[in-house]
Amino acid sequence: MKLTEDINELLKKGGAAFFIRIVGFLAGYLFIFYTVKLFGAETQGRLSLSFSIMILGSLLCRLGIDINFVKIFAISDNFENAKGLYFKIAPLFFIISGLVSISIYIFSNLISEYVFNDPELSIYLKWTAPCILFFTFILINAAVFRGLRFNSLYSFLFNGGRFLITVLIFSALILFFPDKAHFTIIAHTTSIFLLFLISFYFIKKHLFPINITTKYQRTNFIKDSIPMLLSASMIVFLGWADTIILGIFKNSDEVGIYSVALKIAAVTSFTFQALDSILAPKLSKSFHDNDMSQFKKLVQFSTRINFIVSLFVVLGIIIFRDLILGIFGEEFYLTTYALIILCIGQLFNAICGPVGSILQMTGHQKVFQNVLLIALFINITLNLLLVKPYGVTGVAIATAVSLAFWNITSVIYIKQKRIY
Repeated sequence: MKLTEDINELLKKGGAAFFIRIVGFLAGYLFIFYTVKLFGAETQGRLSLSFSIMILGSLLCRLGIDINFVKIFAISDNFENAKGLYFKIAPLFFIISGLVSISIYIFSNLISEYVFNDPELSIYLKWTAPCILFFTFILINAAVFRGLRFNSLYSFLFNGGRFLITVLIFSALILFFPDKAHFTIIAHTTSIFLLFLISFYFIKKHLFPINITTKYQRTNFIKDSIPMLLSASMIVFLGWADTIILGIFKNSDEVGIYSVALKIAAVTSFTFQALDSILAPKLSKSFHDNDMSQFKKLVQFSTRINFIVSLFVVLGIIIFRDLILGIFGEEFYLTTYALIILCIGQLFNAICGPVGSILQMTGHQKVFQNVLLIALFINITLNLLLVKPYGVTGVAIATAVSLAFWNITSVIYIKQKRIY
């Protein structure tokens, strides 16, 4: 009976999360489409580099605590302890993310000129700097809602709302300022700020009144979260290393063209991310309740559904790749092979299942961290070797190989240790 209820929740709430992600994805596509058509691939490249700075900066500021919040908010009868820790630790997030935001703003000119060799990137980084603080809290708050199983709200904050609001603001701005390319990043920053306000509206609704009484020790909790920070850092670096290295060695045009291929390939992971948003807290609860039979069945069910859907999506993208890329312009045909390679790499997520959630929710986060560290080394090494001779195709190969490595290695470890 319990398994049936959990499966129904996975399908129902996973379906809602999937829908929200689809809406956000389509809005993101529309934003990219108009950016490319109005201002060219170069502007899209600058946006992609700015987004990478925001995501990496906010990742470091969260210290892995957002992932740990999912665990503790998902534990039965632990709400007051988890809430107390949230309010006890929130000022630390504000200080760290505020300092990083200020640093990026101050050094935006140096980063643009000496790292990416593109002085016009500076204004994009200046507008991106405050997003690090806002996005840090958005994802921390989203993690709280994920642990509490408010999955539609989590999906909206984590990925659905960002580009939906951005494209609405951007559409309004270009009516009055049709020749201002940097208004693309202004629209994005405004969207992040609005999401920041929305996330705190719901924090106030569900967590107030403020209480800092908790059985968790802040220092010990941070120490316990660091391996999760490292694991999350590896995953994000694995996802953005290709874009950053491409931006260092190639021009912004190529970065913009490649970012479109990445966006298309990301469709493959939709089902995985939608199901995993509900699955992770359920795995944490099953593990802490010592219900490993339930744990195993949930993993098998989600993996099976994800593989079937992802396989059809990959085949669809590969078959209709020219039609899809042609929407953005002829120059995007240069990413045909990169798109195929990226899709195949993403397919390993579907085949291997939610290995990251399994390891992190069962206390094996340090093992996962080490696997990802090796994968990151492979990724960066291959990127550096392949970016100059092969451009976008080379960095796609590096991304796909490292993605396959950490998924397969994690599966082997899980099977050998008989975690479930």
